[in-house]
Amino acid sequence: MTYSLEMHESFDCPRSAEDVFYYISDFSRIDEWDHTIIEAKKSSPGQIGVGTTFDLVYKNGFKTTSIQYTVNHYEPFKKLIMVGEAESFTAVDTVTLSQTDNGCHVDWHAALEFHGTAAKIVKLVEGRVKKAGAKTIKDLSVALQDNYPAPTATSAQKLADKLVLPAMFGFTKYGYRRGTKHWHPVTANMRGKYVVVTGGTSGLGKQTATELAHRGAEVLIVGRDQNKCEEVVAQIIEQTGNQSVFFEVADLSLIQDVRDLSTRMQRVGKAIDVLVNNAGALFNPRQTTAEGLEISFALLLLSPVILTQELLPLLKKAKNARVINVSSGGMYAKRISVNNLQSDKGEYGGSAAYARCKRGLVIHGEEWAKEWQEHGITVHNMHPGWALTPGVETALPEFADKMNRFLRDSKEGADTIVWLACATEVAKTSGLFWFDRTPHTTHLTAKTRETSAQRKALLEAVGEYVDGAKRVPSV
Repeated sequence: MTYSLEMHESFDCPRSAEDVFYYISDFSRIDEWDHTIIEAKKSSPGQIGVGTTFDLVYKNGFKTTSIQYTVNHYEPFKKLIMVGEAESFTAVDTVTLSQTDNGCHVDWHAALEFHGTAAKIVKLVEGRVKKAGAKTIKDLSVALQDNYPAPTATSAQKLADKLVLPAMFGFTKYGYRRGTKHWHPVTANMRGKYVVVTGGTSGLGKQTATELAHRGAEVLIVGRDQNKCEEVVAQIIEQTGNQSVFFEVADLSLIQDVRDLSTRMQRVGKAIDVLVNNAGALFNPRQTTAEGLEISFALLLLSPVILTQELLPLLKKAKNARVINVSSGGMYAKRISVNNLQSDKGEYGGSAAYARCKRGLVIHGEEWAKEWQEHGITVHNMHPGWALTPGVETALPEFADKMNRFLRDSKEGADTIVWLACATEVAKTSGLFWFDRTPHTTHLTAKTRETSAQRKALLEAVGEYVDGAKRVPSV
């Protein structure tokens, strides 16, 4: 037995047909606006087009159904046909777009054929099925309005931040999954945007670069090993089909490399829309670079400060540029220590040095947010929670082993970085500290809170290295 059902919905959207087409055609993000879909991923390599497949998981009550959608017709900015195959039904979705004076008109036609038991059930509840379909398209139209307010912390979240254990629970993959229930769709078109990601060859940096390339941005990754850079760029291009993925080689623990990198980029003169300061590692025992600097201080604090400030002219050239500083939840355990920036006093601990440098970078980000507001540049600090990355497995093997089942994967850890790079509502904020797309306190306890005098002293002390008063010798 089979039963056929057709649904038709349409709406006007204040966005270009290009924006709407690219967003709708990417069914790996359909779960943002179709809340019957609980999982979605692109399952074929390359650029989205005819033949691209997406694997979805549909939920109806307590039952889940796997659906594979294939792009059958792909006519940019005009028409899209997707064919979905599931155990109990086949769906053919046809989307037609037409440009209007105020945006575009979206026409969505769905033809479904059910068989077996599903055919009998749908025949009885056809009205409910059509009502659910209408709601889904309504949710899509709201998503494409892209007029969401900047997120704010709830009273419950503020309370959780004061209670250490609830805050730590949020760092896990379970905290991430809890957070997703309250997130808005991200429909901004990243095509034409230029994004720079440091530490882009593994972990969160690689995931961020891949996701932004998938969304159409031009991406430049910075890594210290040329072979690895070439390998990762090739992987991203193959996976996303985006040919505008490039790399620069620089060891960002060496300040001369940082300055040389910024010189090369300024020579090219390309406006930077998004700069992601992600490069980092945790070191044990204490190490110094060839330039004589303690490596955590050089890589995690001095390097991103110098790079960001030297790239300021290119950030100014872009319209509404964003700087994203990737920090760490470990920052919550330490306060800044201006008299021990290079961790050469007392017993050395790699985790402590890492945490102090990450806090120092967050403080710089807060200051940049105030200083650069007049240039239209927003600055966003964030931490990814506890994510299982190659860096964590190498630096903290015992933690990675014991906490494995609680840790986030790279995609979950990088989610807020990608959101900060893309979401329209992010531009309404600056200088905040983000975790799971929500602003959080920078201090779980008063013990880590610095005074205004200590903040000023930190900025001056780091500034001496930046300006060369404490000159870093050339290698």
